[in-house]
Amino acid sequence: MGRFFYIITSLIGFLVGVGLYLVIQPSGVFILFACFCCLLIAPMLHRSGRGFGTALSGDRHAGLRGIVILFGASWRGLLSALSVFFLFVFLGLGRGILAEHHITPDKIDYYNGQRVEIEGVITETDVRREKSKYKISVDTLTSSNDLNSKTEEQNSKIESEITNQKSQIGGAVLITLSKYPQFHYGDRVKISGELVEPGEFEGFNYGDYLSRYGVYSVMYYPYAKVLDTGQGNFFWAGMSFLQNKFLGQINKLLPEPHASFEAGLLVGARKGIPDDLMTKFNITGLTHIIAISGYNITIIIVFVMWLLNGLPRRIGFGIAVGSIVLFTLFVGASPAVVRASIMGILGLIALNYGRQTNINLTILWTAFFMVLWNPKILWWDIGFQLSFAAVLGLIYVAPLFEKYSKKLPEAFGIREAIMMTMSAQVMALPIIIFNFERLSLIAPIANLFVVFAIPPAMLFGFIAVILSFFSHFLGLIPAYIAWGILSYIIKVIEVMSRIPYASIDISGMKIWMMFGYYILLIFILFVVYRRRN
Repeated sequence: MGRFFYIITSLIGFLVGVGLYLVIQPSGVFILFACFCCLLIAPMLHRSGRGFGTALSGDRHAGLRGIVILFGASWRGLLSALSVFFLFVFLGLGRGILAEHHITPDKIDYYNGQRVEIEGVITETDVRREKSKYKISVDTLTSSNDLNSKTEEQNSKIESEITNQKSQIGGAVLITLSKYPQFHYGDRVKISGELVEPGEFEGFNYGDYLSRYGVYSVMYYPYAKVLDTGQGNFFWAGMSFLQNKFLGQINKLLPEPHASFEAGLLVGARKGIPDDLMTKFNITGLTHIIAISGYNITIIIVFVMWLLNGLPRRIGFGIAVGSIVLFTLFVGASPAVVRASIMGILGLIALNYGRQTNINLTILWTAFFMVLWNPKILWWDIGFQLSFAAVLGLIYVAPLFEKYSKKLPEAFGIREAIMMTMSAQVMALPIIIFNFERLSLIAPIANLFVVFAIPPAMLFGFIAVILSFFSHFLGLIPAYIAWGILSYIIKVIEVMSRIPYASIDISGMKIWMMFGYYILLIFILFVVYRRRN
């Protein structure tokens, strides 16, 4: 076992540990003791490994020796790897403890359930069809009995009635307001209303969802007033401006639900899609195509590589990566798009440079640093989970479909796109069932009918928006093409969603079932690759 093996073992162990924290929450003292034991026992196991292997030299232990041979490891290496693996599992559990949120008086969520006045800076904007949502980084709070006794009508006079001394506070609040008037990134605002803890509705835990962004308090339709502008980061102000302009141009070029569909493909903003159409997406198992992820980005890459087929590989690779970077900047570089672009570029590396140890390390290091920075994306960010699964599927599962995909056409990157879709479905199946409690039986067929249409829909939609900045008429030409492609996809979804038993409801899936699925899948892949080699 070489150095790469131990690095991979460590990274996987850390990710497993962070994931396990959802199942078990040991104390910090226990984790420190367990890490100390692993560090103490590892050298002892390493020295005693050879003797333990010798003790199994008889026929009686032939089966155990066979297991060692099957995994290509000596007892010494196997035991050392296990000790390293469990050490990083405990470190992952420790990172889970550090990520836990604790309510303290200096945090805004300490005052949930009270009427308060807060001041802060808008750090994120989300303008929808009928309302707007704003994330506010809070720095000042006023809480008093006077405030708590006021009604909504009195909020407009609240400034002149407050006599309490303001206190410094930290944390973030997500507020919901009417669509107009609109506020902007970097605006310093004063908000008066009731703080509410995010709840759970229809099986969806809104609190867990928002915790990924450090939000533990929400306000619905409070009184809001702008105090100052231009208080945000210059770069992110520019990115927010670009994203809002980008979405605004999409709405000018395309009607609904096509505009919201295109916005979902390009930036993950799918809030305007009607509920009945979203239900049909769920039935056909195609929800993933309207949530920007590594899946979408990799499909774009496949299409770009097909267009650059005549160029040398290195030049095509550089142009494809540059295209993704420019795309990320043009659509506003939101966290979801940045994450998807990173995973998409990893998918590009896997497509062009093989399924080798280096790409394994690249993916694991990427996931390690992202989860180390924010473990909650592994717990509650479905986009990250699906992106990670799609890239792993592309590396390990897609080669199994190569033999059966040779008869598929290569035009527009259809062959690679279909292989990628099937491999992503295999890897993401338990994630989809766990989060949506639904298994689409029609999904494999539905994906085959729409996967080839996604790259041109995204490409022509993107071109339409860029051209519309110079001339609305020029933007309409590719917009009509994008509208036609989107109409085809919507029609396929509507037809297939009406097929009897297109999907079945599956509830009650547990975390340990997901681990069991992936352990079984790893074993199957190991056996298949072992036989091939």
